[in-house]
Amino acid sequence: MKTIFKAALLAATAAIPVSAYAQNSTADDAAVEDDSDVIIVTARKFSENLQEIPTSVAVVSSETIDDLALDSVADISKVTAGLTFDDSLGRDANRPVIRGQANVLGTSGVAIFIDGIYFSGSIGDYNVDNIERIEVVKGPQSALYGRNTYSGAINIISKTGADSLTGSISADISENSRFDINANIRGPVTDSITAFASGRYFEFGGEYTNLFDGNKVGKQKSYSFSGGFAFDNGGPFTAQVRTYYNRTDDGQPAIFATSASDNNCFFDNGGFYGGAGRYFCGVIQPGQINTDYTRQFADPDDVGLNVKTFNASLRMDYDITDQLTLTSLTGYNRVRNSLVTDGDYGPNSFQASTFATFPAGPVGIGIVNGGPTDFSFANAGETEDWSQELRLAYDGDRFDVMVGGYYFDQSDDGRDIRTLPADANARALANSEARRAALCSPANGCFFNFLTDPAAAGAVIVPRNVNNLDIRNWAIFGAVGFDITDTLTLSVEARYAEEKIDQSVIDRDLDDPPVAPVESSATFTKFSPRVLLNWQATPDNMLYATFAQGQKPGGFNGVTAINANVPDYQEEEATAYEIGSKNQFLDGALTVNLAAFYNEIEGYQLTQNVQSPTSVVSAVVNAGDARVFGLELETVLKPSDNLTFTVNYALADSKFTSGFDQNQGVLNDVADDNLVNCSTGDEFPNTAGCQSLFGSIKGKSIPRAPVHQIFADADWRMPVGSGDWELFAGANVSVVSTSFAQVHNLAETGGSVVSDLRLGFQNENFKIQGYVKNLFDEDSVAQIIRYADGDDTFKRNFIAGLRPGRRFGVVLTARY
Repeated sequence: MKTIFKAALLAATAAIPVSAYAQNSTADDAAVEDDSDVIIVTARKFSENLQEIPTSVAVVSSETIDDLALDSVADISKVTAGLTFDDSLGRDANRPVIRGQANVLGTSGVAIFIDGIYFSGSIGDYNVDNIERIEVVKGPQSALYGRNTYSGAINIISKTGADSLTGSISADISENSRFDINANIRGPVTDSITAFASGRYFEFGGEYTNLFDGNKVGKQKSYSFSGGFAFDNGGPFTAQVRTYYNRTDDGQPAIFATSASDNNCFFDNGGFYGGAGRYFCGVIQPGQINTDYTRQFADPDDVGLNVKTFNASLRMDYDITDQLTLTSLTGYNRVRNSLVTDGDYGPNSFQASTFATFPAGPVGIGIVNGGPTDFSFANAGETEDWSQELRLAYDGDRFDVMVGGYYFDQSDDGRDIRTLPADANARALANSEARRAALCSPANGCFFNFLTDPAAAGAVIVPRNVNNLDIRNWAIFGAVGFDITDTLTLSVEARYAEEKIDQSVIDRDLDDPPVAPVESSATFTKFSPRVLLNWQATPDNMLYATFAQGQKPGGFNGVTAINANVPDYQEEEATAYEIGSKNQFLDGALTVNLAAFYNEIEGYQLTQNVQSPTSVVSAVVNAGDARVFGLELETVLKPSDNLTFTVNYALADSKFTSGFDQNQGVLNDVADDNLVNCSTGDEFPNTAGCQSLFGSIKGKSIPRAPVHQIFADADWRMPVGSGDWELFAGANVSVVSTSFAQVHNLAETGGSVVSDLRLGFQNENFKIQGYVKNLFDEDSVAQIIRYADGDDTFKRNFIAGLRPGRRFGVVLTARY
């Protein structure tokens, strides 16, 4: 009972993320209940005062979400030191980054949990009005949270119980036909049962115009429902069941592509590039969206992202004694999705591909052409999983003990669903002829025109590949905390986990005869410890130190790499060291929290070439090691009851300490004599042809990982008149430094400075708030992906999502 009640507490003034450090609380329950500045979190699977946790945890409360008009998890990440979360490439493409440990390929090293239970869907469109608080637990959390938390975990705590009937409805209305409608209700049904329900409808008409047809792109639509029941009759048994359903229906994303002709460095005089640049060096500037997605598919209405997410959880607690509690957590997730979009983000489709042009004969040129290119995304998938955790916790006077077990079973099935428009083959043949005519002009002449498959010049290949994964993970874990003295506490946590992955791949095209699947299996085992030591120097000052290890799961390569005897790649493993201090001064008016960390990463996952029986193919391998050094400073100053200043700063300096990359080798090769000719060495000397010696990436920054983040906010409130109305105003600024597209550290985003304003009135029942997002219309891109130019035979180019521009809006809220 004590645990359940504590977990429901939330400080009314928790308007900013605060790092946490700590030992077990020595305050009694009554003191906790009376202290409105106490924030209770469950980051270590039991309820603790945020001020007293010996690890870094940032909390964003429902009050913060409401006060700052935050409307997405990406929005919330701006106020959280050390967390990067961007959805500019689509609401399914978000991959959170904690403390600079970004991923180049594959899944993020940050797992998402809802009420402590693993969530496998995307949270890019999660209903933030349903959030009581978000706990961002930084550093490796594998000991307690398990798989895929080697850089951190995000735990979303839902709004559930209430002592009396309460509810609200709000409407966020802003430019570009953007509507966000939320409603929730909570309250007792009987003396022992509480019910809760919420719903959301969101629609966005798109901000940017497609040059190809003049229509808006980046349209988004979603709706969600959540509800459940909580049981607590005052006895030893409590339970909560919660369900969540979300439907996402987005259009072609607001992504632009650069042109290969924009490349300004590493000029290549070979036959393929013909003296043009192989890469772009510098800041990628925002570009015009120009996509022909409406004519790439049989039914243009199918274009976009369609996702159906269902999530259910059951938590049961039984107090065996006053000190011994048994907890069961059961979770179920099902995600069905389809993605049908233009893949080259350009105005052409079914383009001819020219692999080489070269002088041939006394006059003219030779041309090597391939078949037509179908640069599109058309796939569907279904992910289904369930998890079960059972743990026993003992809460003693001088020591605490927790032991538990965990089981996770997931199926992840994907398939191609491409359907061509009726004129696809005719357009492909016309494009092939146009390419030949352009290259074989009367001035140039043509000595010959070689097609790799002449019969296929007007035949677009339609893939029907299938990739099925089955993942099973079981683990045992435990934690022991011991008060060495009244002010010094030592905690030790550990987990042993085993994960088995089975893969079945079918590699075929439409109308091909049936083929046998290629099947593979791999098992990964890991022991993950964490040690925490904290010293409460005074009631308001605490120091802590932690040591932790974690891992990001390994996985499988595609069928060609499997045939090359490289079926899987191993985990990325992180070893983390952290020291920190939390301090309150001026009778709690000033909070200053500081953390410093150093992370070592082994086996960073990168793409490289491997030798198959017939050719050199691409595969994911553990290619190198890295380290991340960082600092996090979080300060809150309340000089008066109506004025609050917040300043957060995060530094995450990430570098590779060893490793080699195929594409870095190609750039090194062309740099010396403007040719890819293995002048720097041959990676595969015993294989015909030339593969540039892989290049070292030692000293390069990890991609997608900005070094600096700053968030500053000022909040002012004043009573109005003799009633309970309040006038409020606020402003904040978010500063993010540049980040790189890839390990070469050449193409980059450029830094960003985004400012927001808010002004409004509110009382206990009503709120009217006006706001401006991105006041100065910052337009730098947030993410870049190294890509291939479909309009220029797959020469190097880049894609990026456009940042939302300045937006005026109003939020109307009614509460009871």
